[in-house]
Amino acid sequence: MMTTQAHVKEIINATFEAISEVYKYNKEDEKPSSCNRILFPKKRDKKIRISEQELRFVFVEQLLKHIKKAPWDVYYSVETPTMHGYTGFKDGKPKVDDKEGQSGNIDLCIHDNQGKRICLIEFKALNPRKADYQKDFCKLENEDETNKDMLRYFIQIVENVDRGTEENIREKIYVDGKSYDHVVYKCCCLNKDNTK
Repeated sequence: MMTTQAHVKEIINATFEAISEVYKYNKEDEKPSSCNRILFPKKRDKKIRISEQELRFVFVEQLLKHIKKAPWDVYYSVETPTMHGYTGFKDGKPKVDDKEGQSGNIDLCIHDNQGKRICLIEFKALNPRKADYQKDFCKLENEDETNKDMLRYFIQIVENVDRGTEENIREKIYVDGKSYDHVVYKCCCLNKDNTK
């Protein structure tokens, strides 16, 4: 019997493989040559647009394939409201504040067959501002903190990576030199066959 963590790990690996294939072979205004049905669209300047939406949709496609193959009796929700209120998202200093704060959304939640949240996932593309990382890590770290079995993932795609990119992202995912203890970070570079 596979654990939830093993299921999610397989889905992430399949997602990274599929999104890399989409990046290579499925772009708008080009004949697709991948079995994946999603395309990276092009902007007015004819450059491809890379966003977290493609990553999220490919993840859901892989989740649904995995559910059938495994089988795994789970459900999912998207843009799932947070249980806590938060403040400080705009100034880059997010914190839980159930009195004054506003609800946020978790990009995708996986639920067990009783409807209980068992995995929270945030998606990112490229290399956004530090505040964008911090708000997502804050939500992941603090949601349903009483559920010690809850899995929490931050999944990212970047187009290119070098040592500077890695250092830049590393600085953004650590706050005051410490990492978020309960969040698993995974990243895929679309121009290389590497994941971290």
